[in-house]
This record gives sequence, structure tokens and C-alpha cells, in this order.
Amino acid sequence: MSRIRILPEAVANRIAAGEVVERPASVVKELLENALDAGASSIRIEIESGGKRMIRVTDDGCGMAHDDALLAFERHATSKLRTSDDLTSIATLGFRGEALPSMASVARLLLETRAAEDENGTRVEFAGGKLVGVKPAGLPIGTSVAVADLFYCVPARRQFLKSETTELGHIASLVTHYALAHPDKHFALKTPSQEIVNTPPVATLAERFYQLFGKQSLDEMIEFEPQSAPMRAAITETDLDDAGRAAQLTVGGFISRPEVQRANRNGIYIFVNRRLVRDRLLLHAVHEAYRNILPSGVYPVVLLFLDLPPAEVDVNVHPAKIEVRFRHPQFVHDFARDTMRLALGRARPVPSFAAAAAAAVSSSPAQPAAAAGGGLFAGRRL
Repeated sequence: MSRIRILPEAVANRIAAGEVVERPASVVKELLENALDAGASSIRIEIESGGKRMIRVTDDGCGMAHDDALLAFERHATSKLRTSDDLTSIATLGFRGEALPSMASVARLLLETRAAEDENGTRVEFAGGKLVGVKPAGLPIGTSVAVADLFYCVPARRQFLKSETTELGHIASLVTHYALAHPDKHFALKTPSQEIVNTPPVATLAERFYQLFGKQSLDEMIEFEPQSAPMRAAITETDLDDAGRAAQLTVGGFISRPEVQRANRNGIYIFVNRRLVRDRLLLHAVHEAYRNILPSGVYPVVLLFLDLPPAEVDVNVHPAKIEVRFRHPQFVHDFARDTMRLALGRARPVPSFAAAAAAAVSSSPAQPAAAAGGGLFAGRRL
């Protein structure tokens, strides 16, 4: 008798779901990205019990036709890729076709959607990976996905979730930073008792930062306008082809002033082509930019936005799409570091001690400069 068996589809789906759906914030991330890819201008997120009881994401995007609404729950079914060559130039936030089937396999899911060309919408309901019902419904254009009782059919996974407050905090942080990445969109995050985020569309990143964090936090940051440079090969890399020479890397965002210090890296957020990512290369670039500016063991607050051609970055690294690889990592690292360092230098010019001393002497020639002005540290808190 063979000892190797093919797993039932339901079991395989739940195993795969563990890579995509780690916690309620993972659900929100996938649904947010789907809404943005659908061209939504307004996205509303409703949360109950930290996302454990219910998550609903509603958008006014293009919606789906009846057949597409059913196909969306087939694993690796997606409208964003056609051939394997498309993997080298992914311009959408989602592309793997795993989010909806993964959620449907570990929760109760209700999809309501309608495309602009259809008179009626479609309502599709799943529970624990099983199709419960499909029926037409009168719906507005767009899509609404409600995910209830997350991990109800996988009790072991549910036990690893944190408190409702902690899970809600992860969701709020995610929505806040996607709102920063898309200032031209309306984001709303609500619970039954409070409205956590409500950001109407604005024209600039600075306005969106003010909406979310207020004037005091904005004053603690340095905004640096996007800087662009043609992609070029470092000494250790091969020469670029014609497409590579035409490619541009753009870096911009906000960095904190030197007096703003954090005990951990939780204030560093990096976006690549408006996708929130974790990347050691760019984290190192941030640390290098602040070298000899911040003491060891403390960290800045950074919102770093990189834009480059899709062919220059590989996002097909991790099922959750939170890791990337760059075609020319050394150049990306050095340009990001130098751009941030230049912004810090402009905001914190090197003082001219000779000029300051001369001015002090001329103002009170009969007294030493330290006695007249209190010395170089006068007025400062040490």
C-alpha cells in the first residue's frame, strides 16, 4: 500500500490559505488591493471584533459579471495575468489568484458584485470552502466582500490570533498606510462604535499626511519631492540594454527630523510602485541615510515611495506579496540612500561656527563670546 497520498482539495486549500491569510489584516490587505486594482475611487472597510467576527470591504470599482464572480473562487484564476511572460512586468497589486479562494476556505464569505454593463448583480456565498448559494441581486456597481467567522473551521489557527484591540491596530495601520500611498482615493475604516479613518481625496501627499496625523506630526517630518534618475548598472553589474537605459527610478516621501527618534523600526514604511513591502535592502538604505545623525539603537520615522518600471522589480517572491527583488539592487539602494541623505542635509545645515563666533565677538567686544551669549549651548536643552 502506498504511503504517499494526494491530499483532498479542501485540505490543500486550507494549507495554501495559511500562506495568504495569516490574520484579519491579511484579509483586509488582499481585499484592499483588489479594490484598488478594480479602479475604485472610494473604499469602505467595516470591522467587528477586531476582524474575527466580520470584515466587510466595499468599493465602487468596475465590479464583476456573473461568470467572473464564480471563476474568482477557482484557485489561480485571475484577470491580471495571461502568460508566464506577464510575471516579469506586473503592474497590478494582486495577480496570484489566491486571495478569494483562500478566504473562502477558512471563513464564511459573501461576495456581492455588479459590473456596469449588467442590469443585475451577483451574490455568491461560501462557507468553509463549500459553495452555499449563487443568485442574482439588485446591487450598485462595484464589489462588496464580507468575511465572517475567520478560521471558524480551523480552530488551531484561531487560537493564535491576538486580542481584538491588537488585531484592529494591525488593520488600522494597514489602511492608514494604503491611504497614504493613494491620496486621490477615499478610504473609510469603521467599527460599530467608532470611525477610525475617513480620508476624502486630496491632491498631495502632504495633505493626506495632515488628514491622518495632524499638523504637529507633519511639522516633525521632512517632505522631499520625488527625485528621478535613469537606471544604470553599478560596477559589479552587467551593462543595461536599451529598455534598461530608458527606465527611470523615482524616490520621494517623508523622513523624520533628527530629533524624532523611535525605539524600533515600526515607523519605517516602504512602498514600491504603491505596494507596501518589507525589504532589507531599503531598510539598510534608510539606516545608512541616518548614519552619524541618529545614535545607535534608535530609529527614524520614514514613508518611502519608490516608483520604477514593473520589469525592474520582481514581486512574485512571497505568496503574501510583501517581498520584492530588484533587477539592479545596488543602484536602487544607493539612490534611495543618497536622496534621503540630501533631504536631511538641506533640513539640517552644518552650522558655521566661525561666523557665529565672529558675530558674538562683534556684538560684545569687551566680553568673551561664552560670557556674552552663554556659549554654543545657550538656549539648548542638554
